[in-house]
Amino acid sequence: MKIRIFSLALLMSVITVMGMWAQNLPNNIWTSPQSTTTEGRYRSNADDFIRPDSYTGVKFDKWFGLVSFLMDENGGPVATAGFATKVKDIYIGAFYNGNLWANMPVNNYTEQEPNPTPNGGTAGTVYDVYNYISVSGTNNPINNVAVLIGAANMGFRLTYRTNYQFFNKKDIVTGNQLYKNYHDENGYIAPQIAWAMAKDLTKNGIRPYATLDLVFNRDYKKTETSGPDSTGNTGENIVRSLNHFDPSLSMGLGGYTLHNKDGFKLSGDLDYVLTFNFYDNEYSYVDGDVYKTGKIKGTYSPGMFPYVEHSFVSNMLTPSLSGSWSKEKVALKFKLNLPLTLSSEKQNDMGLDSSNNLIYVNANDSTTTFTFRPDLRLAMQYKIIPDKLSLNTGARLQATAITLSTVDRTYYNAGTKTSTQKLHRDSFGTSFVSYFHIGASFNFSENVWTEAATGVSKAYGDGAIDVFKPGGLLAFGSILVGLKF
Repeated sequence: MKIRIFSLALLMSVITVMGMWAQNLPNNIWTSPQSTTTEGRYRSNADDFIRPDSYTGVKFDKWFGLVSFLMDENGGPVATAGFATKVKDIYIGAFYNGNLWANMPVNNYTEQEPNPTPNGGTAGTVYDVYNYISVSGTNNPINNVAVLIGAANMGFRLTYRTNYQFFNKKDIVTGNQLYKNYHDENGYIAPQIAWAMAKDLTKNGIRPYATLDLVFNRDYKKTETSGPDSTGNTGENIVRSLNHFDPSLSMGLGGYTLHNKDGFKLSGDLDYVLTFNFYDNEYSYVDGDVYKTGKIKGTYSPGMFPYVEHSFVSNMLTPSLSGSWSKEKVALKFKLNLPLTLSSEKQNDMGLDSSNNLIYVNANDSTTTFTFRPDLRLAMQYKIIPDKLSLNTGARLQATAITLSTVDRTYYNAGTKTSTQKLHRDSFGTSFVSYFHIGASFNFSENVWTEAATGVSKAYGDGAIDVFKPGGLLAFGSILVGLKF
């Protein structure tokens, strides 16, 4: 019987669509169809088994599992698998989500011995002639893994997300240009470590968590031609250097119950996120007819203003209020987030002087910004057949952002400060966003269940909703099968 149930789950997983990894949900790395449908208000075991604060709520005797397979919006396959078990008093959970090597950059080439040798190449050397080289980061394979260890009512999770790709070859030809070295890389590498209490510290709540994200964004390319390039220069040329490192620290209380009576529960919470952006890049300049390399605490990309010095820090404090009410077959939930963000950003245009040293030019800005954007989430769960079939619905209303900025601007002429200016910019935005979802949860038995989600994500003023097309109201977007024994 167990073998038949597992075979059924594997068959259904072929049409399964799982949730997506969330960038700014420090205590959650993906969302199940039920959670997606209800805007995170009604989670399932498929969410909690890999959450450091909630794994203790997943009840099983020997093991828990989920599997899936889907085609994403780019036509590529996405696989998802989760597993959890217990070794004595130690909880172990593992999770994978991604498309493996699908969407890998295609770099077709032929081997060729040039005759005559192009651009000063050495006779007898075999060159790889590439027809297509692209490392964009946009459609690169995405792979995400997580491991959770739970013990003594605490959870520790290590997560690794990446879509990083690189191309690094010697002695190649592309675009009729012979390269001695060709290096191109793009994408992110994002490890995270998370800790949380998995048991309330008081009878009214408080379940603190902390996470540390280390996000390495790479966007870098350098080349070296065999002999002079089209401009007559030799040496390594930095084509672009836009790398940045974005560490982020998140902390939260985990909720405190303010009122609980007659089926109605009201809770408050407080979360804090500290984020930095650090830049350390290279740029090229010509000394005689040779490329030389310099360093910049910002970005380099040839254009009108190729050298830009950057720095950024953000503090986001989010008080929130959530409530729930249930009676017989109907359950309702809401959550109101009131995120307050204070950020500081510096952006300085730079140029090279006669000695090829970086100096300030043009207008350099130091900007302090306060942002407030309320976010209301609503959910309803109707138990059509108690303990068997539930209808899930959810909605999200995100108000336009209130933004108050102060810009301290300094003008430079060839490295010499000429004047200063203070600017005040207030914005009330135009992007009022609304979402609506509907789905269902069905329990085949105590050991097997499935979840389905559909719905739309629609910005106000974006036009009519197509009901039947993918992403429409009546087109299913995700189906989940879960097992526990």
